[in-house]
Amino acid sequence: MERSVRRAIATSAAVLALAALGAAALVGCGSGESAEASSPATIRATPAAKTGTTVDAKVGDTVILSFKANVTTGYEWTFTAGDTFTIEKSEYVPDPNPDQLAGKGGTQVVTLTVTKAGESDLTGTYARSWETPAPGAGADMTVTVRSE
Repeated sequence: MERSVRRAIATSAAVLALAALGAAALVGCGSGESAEASSPATIRATPAAKTGTTVDAKVGDTVILSFKANVTTGYEWTFTAGDTFTIEKSEYVPDPNPDQLAGKGGTQVVTLTVTKAGESDLTGTYARSWETPAPGAGADMTVTVRSE
């Protein structure tokens, strides 16, 4: 019985991995048009630093940002939008965990829609909801969205 459960989990993980590879391949297959000709576009970024990340976009574009996260620790991302875009959704996506290890992390994926030209910041705080932030504590990350 345990062997069949493990086999089912391994098969599910393999199917998910193949689906992700297929989706990545489709995203990589463009029509050969420039970004200007294919706007609105979807722009993906994974900011690595606390600040200094700038994303260039056009009005109507979708910006998808990914941040490391681990909800098993009680920490969660809270975001504040600037005035040139809206936050359409923010969702936690757990990393594949076929061995069902406790404490496995994941990614917080934030989807923005650029609504007007200009420059504004997405700020994010990574904290536990029951803890009080230190006085004067700033955002844990800032991403500047610059649009035309």
